[in-house]
Amino acid sequence: MIYRWPSTSGCDDGRVLMVTGATGYLGSALLELAVREGHEVRVLVRDATKAADLLPAEVDVVMGDLADAEAVRRAVRGCDGVLHVAGSVESSLERARIANIEGTRSVLAAAVDAGVRRFVYTSSSAAVIDATGLVAETPSAPPALTDPYSATKAAAEELVLAAAADGLGAVVVNPVSIYGPSPLGPFSYNSLFLAAARGEVPAVVDAAVGWVLAEDAAAGHLLALEHGEPGRRYVLCGEIATFGRVLHSFADHVGGRRVQVLPPGSSLGEDADTFARRSEVYGHLPPVRVDDAGARALGFSPLGVDDGVARTAAWAAGR
Repeated sequence: MIYRWPSTSGCDDGRVLMVTGATGYLGSALLELAVREGHEVRVLVRDATKAADLLPAEVDVVMGDLADAEAVRRAVRGCDGVLHVAGSVESSLERARIANIEGTRSVLAAAVDAGVRRFVYTSSSAAVIDATGLVAETPSAPPALTDPYSATKAAAEELVLAAAADGLGAVVVNPVSIYGPSPLGPFSYNSLFLAAARGEVPAVVDAAVGWVLAEDAAAGHLLALEHGEPGRRYVLCGEIATFGRVLHSFADHVGGRRVQVLPPGSSLGEDADTFARRSEVYGHLPPVRVDDAGARALGFSPLGVDDGVARTAAWAAGR
């Protein structure tokens, strides 16, 4: 079944969307796409400087953060849909809990109180991957990863799915490792690509994981918003590839150094970069497999790694 977001106006234009995390890496790509597609967008922003530097002039800005319940209510009031992208990759369990669980709880409560019809939560493949390496839209086994980021994302998903069961038109999207052009700049896995090509990353573990371009992940969010069935997850994946293949391809495109790759199961040093550390985490699991049939049925058609890395290298060179 494919759900279609009902339009009270009889057309698909003119909806007001509220986006959290719009000054972040994925959020800025999503914001750019939503504006380009003609949506009226409101954002909740805690950093006035970032808001001034990054946000299009036509975007409505509410200042505040997820811990400010009144600011969240102001941001959500009058909106047709909410895209909750804000989150944290903190290694501290308490900080991750506050950002990923309590922040989601706050936005959900405001959305329900405001009568929002559609809600999209940005989770992660890390929240659903099981001990066999399977990332599935309908998991059949418990999540395998228990680090603060993965665990708090999984807990936040449960809040969203419970709200869907209570009648909110909520869906969860689970992007895999996100990279590529974004208005914010070379963050997320791009920072690893660039550092490795400069020779600043000693090594990564050659784990096979899923990869998706930021612009494709953004498109997947809007497809889930428009067509997703409430209470479902949608995995957003372009292609599965090893860290070595992706980083070596990027280095070759930009004339950089090829990073050393260690076999799966290896450990990195204590000073490993946050995103390099993810290769170690996934290296302790079997190679990733992805079940993304639901997202593909919505019309999700992302680029594969070869085209995506080439596009990323060209973008990085032009910055």
